Amino acid sequence: MEPTSPAIPAPPGPPPAPAPPRKSATLFFLTLVLLFLPGLVAQSLSRAGGIAWSELFVFFLPPVIFAAGSNLRPVALLGLGRPRARELALAALVGVAAFLVANGVMALWSRLLPARVLRLFDVARVFDAPLGERIAIAVVASVLAPVCEETAFRGYLQRTIALRRSPAVAIAISALLFGVLHDPVRFPAVAVLGAVFGWLAWRSGSTWTAIMAHAVNNGLASGFVLAEGVPRGPEAEPPLRAVLFTLGFGALALSALMSAYRVATTPPPATAAVVLVDPGEPSTRFSPARVPDRLWAAAAIGIALLLAMLLAARLGRAS
Repeated sequence: MEPTSPAIPAPPGPPPAPAPPRKSATLFFLTLVLLFLPGLVAQSLSRAGGIAWSELFVFFLPPVIFAAGSNLRPVALLGLGRPRARELALAALVGVAAFLVANGVMALWSRLLPARVLRLFDVARVFDAPLGERIAIAVVASVLAPVCEETAFRGYLQRTIALRRSPAVAIAISALLFGVLHDPVRFPAVAVLGAVFGWLAWRSGSTWTAIMAHAVNNGLASGFVLAEGVPRGPEAEPPLRAVLFTLGFGALALSALMSAYRVATTPPPATAAVVLVDPGEPSTRFSPARVPDRLWAAAAIGIALLLAMLLAARLGRAS
């Protein structure tokens, strides 16, 4: 019987890769919902100013605070690094096609809703204002709103969900929640737009592509309202044939442009957005102590501005 040789231990392999951070998208969305009420208050006090306040302090500042307080670099996590020009150009064209599709979807959906619901959630009332204020509202809706809303939904929400779930699930959830924070009349159209914007951001790894498509969509909508006014009443409802043509043409254009965009982009891994502020501290649990003082100062400025709007409105009623 031959003697057995001692077992030779296997060489040590590379250390296991650290698990990706598991951020709570639910907590973030609940924060947006809680902040939505002061946003509505601000908009009731000043149309253009209130909308701008909502965009900055409800949708833009919270994701930056959540990222910084989680030991993560906000620019990387929120996808706000330098974008590529070709992707932005294609995203702008996608925004035009998505505008046609969303308008077709909204026109069909509006035919199914009771008239009282359409009157209650008539977003066009926002533009019932003097010309100067209408222009200010259009600028805020076309420039500021896309940056802030996409930072929240495609920047923080979709990217944190993608750390746990598939890209399709992350895009779908962020799109549905994006629609939920609008109104029942616009919900289907906004959810469709959110899915398109989310797909653009995922394929490119940059939130700026979603911002570009969103800005084009809002710019077209605002431009039509400024140029032609806001049609109302049954006579303003477009013929069904025109709605279906718009929807079909937009869907074909959107499909072709998204195919070109797919060829031009390669999705980065979800973990590419995870860049620690302090690599020596691997924890990504949110802590208020990690949030830089300048961000808390920005939040305090937001509160002060809201109080100032409340005071100005009260003094205006008293005079």
